Amino acid sequence: MIIKFKKWFDELAENAILVKKAKASAKGDESKWGKEIWRSSEKNKQIKMKFRDEGAKLGLRSRPSYVTGAGEWLYDFIWREFDHSGNLIGVKLAMEIEMSDMNLKGIRYDFNKLLQSDAEYKVMVFQLKEEAEVNEALDNLHMAFMSYQAKAPAHYLLAGWCTRKQKFIFHDFL
Repeated sequence: MIIKFKKWFDELAENAILVKKAKASAKGDESKWGKEIWRSSEKNKQIKMKFRDEGAKLGLRSRPSYVTGAGEWLYDFIWREFDHSGNLIGVKLAMEIEMSDMNLKGIRYDFNKLLQSDAEYKVMVFQLKEEAEVNEALDNLHMAFMSYQAKAPAHYLLAGWCTRKQKFIFHDFL
């Protein structure tokens, strides 16, 4: 699944760049697409919509859901599994998205919430300006994971959006 998650993030980035190029072209110069902004609120919404849609294909229920109007539940985004009687049997994915707070303290605060989840997949999405900053955050979050004592088995994906490079940088681990 981690490979699929990375693919979905890359698809979101590619689509955002196409939109940015179209906006720049409409203003008369497509070569200035890099000056167009993929706003944090748009990223957040598009990530949730993509994962909601893909989760629905897998028979998973999402929170929040733009389809049902259900709000967030414990984390910024989750996939939940239910049995035939409607009993919650598990959380397949827990995701924290921190796009508005571009500092490590805020990112780490949300990551610490993920550490406590018993979800099979834990995804942390954040953004920083420079590639070196993203890589430093990836290292820092991995160290936080290594330090946490009460780990539930899980697959982790860290997805850092580098605003300068206009791409996601990934780090995954068990």
